[in-house]
Amino acid sequence: MKPNIFDIATKELSQDAFITWLLLFADEGCKREDEVLNECAREFVTELIKSHYPNFDEKITSVKAGRQRENIDIWAEVNDKYFIVIEDKTNTKEHSNQLSRYREAAERMAEGKSVVCIYIKTGNENKASLTRVENKGFKVFDRKNLIRILEKYTDLIKNNIFIDFLERIKRLEEKNNQFGEIAITEWQGIDWQGFFQFLENELPAADMWWDYANNPSGGFWWYAFSKLPLTDKNFIYMQLEQSKARLCFKVNISDESVENDRRQIRYKLFKLFISEARKEGFFEIKKPKKFGKGKTMTFAVVEREEWFGNDKLDREGVIKNILKYQKFFTEFQKKFKADTQSPE
Repeated sequence: MKPNIFDIATKELSQDAFITWLLLFADEGCKREDEVLNECAREFVTELIKSHYPNFDEKITSVKAGRQRENIDIWAEVNDKYFIVIEDKTNTKEHSNQLSRYREAAERMAEGKSVVCIYIKTGNENKASLTRVENKGFKVFDRKNLIRILEKYTDLIKNNIFIDFLERIKRLEEKNNQFGEIAITEWQGIDWQGFFQFLENELPAADMWWDYANNPSGGFWWYAFSKLPLTDKNFIYMQLEQSKARLCFKVNISDESVENDRRQIRYKLFKLFISEARKEGFFEIKKPKKFGKGKTMTFAVVEREEWFGNDKLDREGVIKNILKYQKFFTEFQKKFKADTQSPE
């Protein structure tokens, strides 16, 4: 297998450089250098602009582009009419309200040009997070979009930089989708991310969120959903965890007025939850090996073998199981609130 420069230079700065390089190739003056690469770059720029201005149909003639202007990853001026700003991410997410600040900076730098704010993401990110990005005025341009444009030119462009970048992101996409082809017990982080994206598209819950928990024991991927209130500040929710592939039922107690009563609340939840589970025939719902004592605690679990299996993923069966537990969880929350609010 030939070396790939983007397997060696994996940082976001390397991706910034490629995107800037591709933008610059959209300038009409680059047509004589590589006509097909110029055509590909012009299609790329056109797609970026059309994400904000769907009726855009101008010919791309002039492009100026660069990096790190007022902390913006990538910027480009197109046809002296459009000002593109790109926040470029591989595996990190937005932080410190940076997108709002970058949009404000773009409005200043545009000097009357039409502003196009783009969030390029070649790694994975949960839908809820990407929705927040779009709510800040940035259009998401993900790995699939990049592949869709670039691979049209696979057999026509011979440039090694172009070929290496496309091969790298296509390989990432293939790995992301392999979770259904290998045994669950052999899943790595990328397989869990692909699985969580599958769940986002299949489950009806609107409050889904997944991410990586970094901790001293090595960290794990998790997927939280079905957040239901107990009080104004306390809530329960369901969570899938990579570490043991368990389905967990958890409580978050943020109300400082009951800080000393957390264990009592957790134990009351556990007792009623197990009691209701037995009545409904969910004997696989059990007490965790040990209870926590922080703001967030697991009060019951279903082990992997009972809901997920060990072999290749049964997509239909897993969705059916999650929906079954989700329905029970929702009914339990109603009963628990009623029991705790009724006079003794």
